[in-house]
Amino acid sequence: MPPFRSLAAVLLTLPLLAGAADQAPATRAYHNPLTVRLASGEPAQNCADPAVLRDPRAKTPTWYMYCTSDPVSKKERDPAGKDGGWHFRMIPIYRSTDLVHWDFVSDAFSDRPAGLAAPTSGLWAPEPEYLNGRYYLYFTVTDVVDAHSPEKGCGNDSAIGVATADSPTGPWRASTTPVVMPRRAKAGCNFDWTFDPKVIEADKRKYLYYGSYGGGIFVTRLSDDGLRAEGRATMVGAPGRYEGAELKFHDGWWYMFASATDCCNGPLTGYAVYTGRARRPEGPFLDRYGNDMAKGRSGGTPLLLQNGNRWIGVGHNTVFTDAAGQWWTIYHGIDQAEPFFSAKDKLTRRLALLDRIDWVDGWPVAGGGRAPSDQAMAAPIVAEGDSAEPHPLAVQAAASAKPLWHDDFRGRALNPRWSWLRPRADKEWSLGREGLVLATQNGDLYVDRNTAGVLQAALPQGDYRIEAEIRLDAPEDCCTTAVQAGLVVMRDDDNYVKLVEMAREGLRQVEFAKEMAPVEAYHPRYGNTLAGTPGATTWLRLDVHRTGDLERYTGYSSQDGRNWVGGGTWRHRLGRDARLGLVAMGGAGRRATFVRVAVSALSP
Repeated sequence: MPPFRSLAAVLLTLPLLAGAADQAPATRAYHNPLTVRLASGEPAQNCADPAVLRDPRAKTPTWYMYCTSDPVSKKERDPAGKDGGWHFRMIPIYRSTDLVHWDFVSDAFSDRPAGLAAPTSGLWAPEPEYLNGRYYLYFTVTDVVDAHSPEKGCGNDSAIGVATADSPTGPWRASTTPVVMPRRAKAGCNFDWTFDPKVIEADKRKYLYYGSYGGGIFVTRLSDDGLRAEGRATMVGAPGRYEGAELKFHDGWWYMFASATDCCNGPLTGYAVYTGRARRPEGPFLDRYGNDMAKGRSGGTPLLLQNGNRWIGVGHNTVFTDAAGQWWTIYHGIDQAEPFFSAKDKLTRRLALLDRIDWVDGWPVAGGGRAPSDQAMAAPIVAEGDSAEPHPLAVQAAASAKPLWHDDFRGRALNPRWSWLRPRADKEWSLGREGLVLATQNGDLYVDRNTAGVLQAALPQGDYRIEAEIRLDAPEDCCTTAVQAGLVVMRDDDNYVKLVEMAREGLRQVEFAKEMAPVEAYHPRYGNTLAGTPGATTWLRLDVHRTGDLERYTGYSSQDGRNWVGGGTWRHRLGRDARLGLVAMGGAGRRATFVRVAVSALSP
C-alpha cells in the first residue's frame, strides 16, 4: 500500500500559462463570454452545446456556430405558444470571421421537422459537418414521432436526426428517417438516451458517436452517404458518467472530450469536461493514468473545471483550429451572477466561452491551465499566413502545507477532538489496526433528508487542507442507492461541501458536492461535480482558502496517494465555525474504512 502523503498537488496535474492574466497580448485580445448577437443587435442569452464548422468553401476564413434549441431573448415571448410562453429557436446559427464576435444568420428550422420530431421535441446538441461535398447537420431529437417509436405516445424516445444543405446556413432538408432509432432500455416508455451526435472520418470510413448518461456513449460506423448508422455499436463512455462526446485526432491519437454531471442546475451546476485517448476511433479511451472512460470506475483527465471565478458548469465543448493551426475550444458556461434565463421555468442561462488548447505531454490543456478564463487572453489567428506568438507554459507552484494533526484511529477510544452529530450505535463502528470502520447507514445528508450520523472535529481558522485515505467495500455492480463515504465540511445539515467516494448502479466515482439553504425561489439547493476516479483505496483531498466571508473549496482524489486529479472549486460561505465531518451513508449493508485523516495549515 502506498504511503499516505501530504504533498501539495499541482492544479489539474497540468501546466499553467505563465503570466497570462498580467501580460497584455501584442495582438488582438478577447474576454469571455464571446460576443454573440441576434439580428436586432441584442446579445443572445443562450448558446448551449455549441458546435463550430469552418466553411471549406469560403474564400476568407469564416466559421459558423450552431447552438441547442433554446430561448435566446427574453423579449421574444409567445404566451399562447407550446413552449411555456418562450420562443425556442430551432438551432440558431451564428457566423464569425474572427472567432470572437458572432452574428446571427438564421435558425436551422422554423419548427420541429415534420415526420421526424414530435411537436414538443427538443432539438439538441447540433453537429455540423461537411461531407460528400455537402453540408450535414446532425442533431438530437428528444421525442420522435410515433411512426419511428416502438412505444406509441412516449415522450422520451430519443433519436439522432440529420439534415442536409448546400450552404452552412441552409435551407436545411431534414430526413424523416432517424440516423439512429430510439433504443429501448426496458419495457414500456423506458429508452436509452440517444443524444449528442458527433461524426468523424478515419481511414476513409465515417464514424458516428452518440449517447448520454442513460445507457452510455457509443460509436458505430456511419454509411457512406452519412444518413444511417451501420454495424455493431461499441460503448466508449460509461452509463451515468458522460455525455456530449467530441472527437479530435492529434499526433497519432484520437482524443475523446466528454462532459459529466448535470448541465443545467443554475447556480449549483458542476458540469465539466474530461478527456481520454485511443489509437483507434472505437477506443478504448484511457485517461493519463490508464483508466477507461467506459468502465464502472470511469476514467477521465480533466480539461475544463470551474476554478472559483465567475464561471461554473463549463462543458459540452467543440474543438477546432484557427488559421494558424492553434487549437481552441468553445463551450458553454454559466455566470454565477445571472445563472438562469428563467429560474421558474428551469431554464439555465448558458453562454459561449472560448479558450486556447495547448498539448502538453500528450494531453490537452485549456487556457494555459486557467480555463474557464475570466481575463484578457490572446485571440485566435484568423488571417491566413499569420503566426501565433509563443506562450510559455510553467508549472504552478505547489501550496505549502504545515501538518497540524492526523488520526489513524488505532487507539481504544476516539480522540477527544471527535464528537458525533446523531451518534451511531456501537455495533455500527469500530477502531483498530485497519482504522475507523463505519457501517454504511440508510441515512443521508441531502436537502431535507438529514438523517446520517456525522463524526465531527473542529477545523483551523486560516486556510487549510484535509486529506483522508479511505476504502469503500462494495462490489463493482453496487448499488441501487448512492452508497458513499468520505468528507464533509459543514456549518449545518443544509450548508456544506462534500467529497466522497460513491457507488451507484455499477458506477464508482468521486463526487464533489455543495448544498446550501436558504435559496431564492425556484433555485436548487444541491449540486455536484466530480473529482477523479476511485481506486481499491482512494485518497481524498480538500483545499480551503478564505477571502473575507467567502471560502473556496477545491477537491482532489488519488488512486495511489501521489498523483492527484483535480475536481474543480466550489464557493461557499460556511464560516469559521464550520466543522469537518466523516460520513458513511446512502444505504445500509456496506462498510467504509477511514485509514487515516490529516489536517494541515496552508499558506495563504
